[in-house]
Amino acid sequence: MARLSIQRALLGEVSGRLRAVIFSVSELFLNIRFYFDGEIGEDDFESASCVETEVLADYEENWTVIVKCLRLDASETILDDGVWVFRRREM
Repeated sequence: MARLSIQRALLGEVSGRLRAVIFSVSELFLNIRFYFDGEIGEDDFESASCVETEVLADYEENWTVIVKCLRLDASETILDDGVWVFRRREM
């Protein structure tokens, strides 16, 4: 359910700086990580917040959704063992 919920919430919220969105689930916690190339702008934080709100609406109130925006430039490999729901094409 989390994968589809996040992918749906991402519609219209993906900027050119977004490299990947990865999540993991532990008990009643859904952790979503947004990886950005370059400086993370206010619009990027706002988009991540919108995704968080949309995803929260899909879950019961006893769930906690945690969203983190992380800078990891394209020259660096994303080493995250979570479930990938978005990945930018990079050369």
